[in-house]
Amino acid sequence: MTGPAPTIRRIKIEDYPLVYGLWTRCTGFTMRDIDDSEDAIKTFLKRNPDTCFVAEDDGGRIIGAILAGHDSRRSRIYHTAVDPDARGMGIGSLLVGRVVEALRAIGLPKVAVGVPADNDAGNDFWEHQGFAVRDDLVYRELPL
Repeated sequence: MTGPAPTIRRIKIEDYPLVYGLWTRCTGFTMRDIDDSEDAIKTFLKRNPDTCFVAEDDGGRIIGAILAGHDSRRSRIYHTAVDPDARGMGIGSLLVGRVVEALRAIGLPKVAVGVPADNDAGNDFWEHQGFAVRDDLVYRELPL
């Protein structure tokens, strides 16, 4: 990483407009109204106050964000994004490291992440982070 390291801090609901803007700048980033509205994220942060973070540059601009949660038994990373202009500086790795640290402190034994099969850059990133592919599961969902 060149230059000063970003500041990693817990995300606040007041960060939502800037984080949402970050998400929209990331090619291939998928969002759904039902999951990613401000109200939905507010509820998520209330349930997971210690496992969601942003990265800020030395000017206070949000250049990365990660959302992770758990049910006391399983944990999952839902959204990870780094500003396209700030990629390649280790920010994603810093955010993942902070989430892993937070989940370990809670006592969770593992964390999962879902990545679209055609997102080569995302799959390369997660492989580099040490996440293994599981071929024994089929992911399913039922919209409610």
